[in-house]
Amino acid sequence: MLGCTALIWAPMAYGQVLTTDLEIKLVPNVGAGWTTVALENTYSDAIIVCSYVLPSSLAPPAVTRIQNITATSFQLRIQQFENSSIVTAGDVHCIIADEGPYNSGGLKYEARKVISTNTSGQVVPGNWGIANTEDVSTAVTQTYADPHVIGQVMSFADARASTFWNNDCDTRSNPAFLSGQSDGICVGKQIGQINSTRNDETIGYIVIEAGTGTVNDITFATALGADSGAGVGNAPPYSYSPTGDFDTGVVSLSAMDGGHGGWATLYGADPLPPNQINWAIDEETVAGDTTRTHTNENVAYWVFDVNQSAKLEAKKGVSIYSASASPYAIPGSEVIYEIKAANGGSGPVDTNSLFFVDSLPPEVTFYNGDIDDGGPLTGVVDFDPVNSGLTFTEATDLGFSNAVTKPTSFAGCTYTPSAGYDPNVTFICFAPKGAMSEGTITSSEFSVKFRALVE
Repeated sequence: MLGCTALIWAPMAYGQVLTTDLEIKLVPNVGAGWTTVALENTYSDAIIVCSYVLPSSLAPPAVTRIQNITATSFQLRIQQFENSSIVTAGDVHCIIADEGPYNSGGLKYEARKVISTNTSGQVVPGNWGIANTEDVSTAVTQTYADPHVIGQVMSFADARASTFWNNDCDTRSNPAFLSGQSDGICVGKQIGQINSTRNDETIGYIVIEAGTGTVNDITFATALGADSGAGVGNAPPYSYSPTGDFDTGVVSLSAMDGGHGGWATLYGADPLPPNQINWAIDEETVAGDTTRTHTNENVAYWVFDVNQSAKLEAKKGVSIYSASASPYAIPGSEVIYEIKAANGGSGPVDTNSLFFVDSLPPEVTFYNGDIDDGGPLTGVVDFDPVNSGLTFTEATDLGFSNAVTKPTSFAGCTYTPSAGYDPNVTFICFAPKGAMSEGTITSSEFSVKFRALVE
């Protein structure tokens, strides 16, 4: 009989999968150096949007920069304008989606990208004019009732910073889709009050239908917030109040009421307390007004409450050992027991917390020796991690008991079996190491085999 200890999943997960095309990341302690972020999914063309958590108004302004996007990873850093490495390292929240439209499970969005060839700002040629942005209205292929947009400068063609912004292709102070989808969407990059320009950059943006829902045990809320929050130099934080205790999320400035330019940042030691998103508008302090004060702005958000948990299941099977004297499970024949375990839940198992016990029926005797008598295997048991991410070392992770009652922990598995067939073994204990990965879209599995004699 298989038994498992109680498992508790740690609430702060650094990477979680919603679908095979969408995941969220919380990357801790991101600073001025490049950090390589491994992805859970494999992407054909990843679109990435990130938000830095500004810890307080005492920290310098910082924007997220991205480069070297591959199918399975990307590089991330934060920096000041123009290319200053004087930053306060902190958490960065990211959303990663494969390029294209998606509409399933109550979640409707599409992820796109475009090359930004011009640059917006207070004193650049063309200022905040629409000519400095890219009209991507026709690139949006789905029909939305209440769309909004989040975005990111998603390349590092220019080491000098710029940040994403958008409008409705009519007026800089109107968010994209101000009066509905027919109002259009223009996206671009901006540099605030700096009198300069920027190299062409790739702009990634995600158009989302406003609403709430749950996908793969992750609750989400997404909307365009009210025109109600100001700058880091005013009186932050400013807050929106979606219902839920959210863990990870991205905020993105929509339109540009303030002519000095700016971007939305998550704000404070806990930017996502229960039923709240804390944020502020930050500004560059290289040129012009350096007070970081700002007029009220609309901010779009997409936040996630990670409710995922592990769900362990196991089954035990038996087959005749290939070198057995009899092809039938009769006295004198030898059998191979195989235990298969799977995590079908959407959350991982805590590191080094897995412990299970197999009870030997009185009709069989455990074999304490090479499981296949000099074949390719060399251990007493054959452990196959499959896709679980676990490891197994017989010297430390395999135990035995000769007790009448099942051990309740690995510490109770202290019996040392004699070589060969030992009829005194009543329980076999297994404690593989590592954090068994989450089932996400498909189960995470491992198996273990051992040999026994039928009496």
